[in-house]
Amino acid sequence: MGFLVYSRPAIKARAPDDVPHIIISVTTDGDSARFRTNEHTKGILRLKFHDLEVVVGTLVTEEDLFSDEQAKEVVHFFNLHKDSVERIVIHCDAGLSRSPAIAAALSGIHLGDDGVWFKTKRPNSRVYRRVLDAYYGTYE
Repeated sequence: MGFLVYSRPAIKARAPDDVPHIIISVTTDGDSARFRTNEHTKGILRLKFHDLEVVVGTLVTEEDLFSDEQAKEVVHFFNLHKDSVERIVIHCDAGLSRSPAIAAALSGIHLGDDGVWFKTKRPNSRVYRRVLDAYYGTYE
């Protein structure tokens, strides 16, 4: 299984994958990202949350950040499709923090190696930790 991470403009511009895949789409404002799909697209999970690890100031609340419930959604979606897809495609607005965090957690879980994501990107530690916690049952 392979993991691909994109920015919002990059996923919009690319052709759909030619192997069975799922897409995890992350946005900040809830405006659904547009991208092409085909018969190989087995599912799409859309998430909305800010690219912050903690609440900063008064403009962003805890409800605006990646939640335990969203982490559980990611894990459930992954577990539902992992045996029937060859690729996990993940995007966020810039492709640098939120989507690499999801890719790092899932590749660590499934492949036993998350290192590449920390060498080439800046995974959001809140997202990374919560996906791992959801998978390993830390949250009830």
